[in-house]
Amino acid sequence: ENDLFIATEMNVKEVAIYDVYGRQTMSQQVNETTSQQVVEVADLEAGVYFMKVVTNEGEIVKRFVKK
Repeated sequence: ENDLFIATEMNVKEVAIYDVYGRQTMSQQVNETTSQQVVEVADLEAGVYFMKVVTNEGEIVKRFVKK
C-alpha cells in the first residue's frame, strides 16, 4: 500500500509515476545499482497509476493500482 518494489536485472536510472491523465505525480532519480528499488507511494491517492522506469536499455511503462 505504501511502497512499490521494482526488481530488475537492468540498471535503473529513474522512476517516474504518472496518473491516468498523464500528469507526472512524482519522479525519483536512482543512483544505486541494486537489483531491487523501492519507491514510496504513500502520498498518492487510491487509484490507477503508470510507472515509467528508465534504464540503460530504454524505458519500460507498467500500470499499478494504489489502494
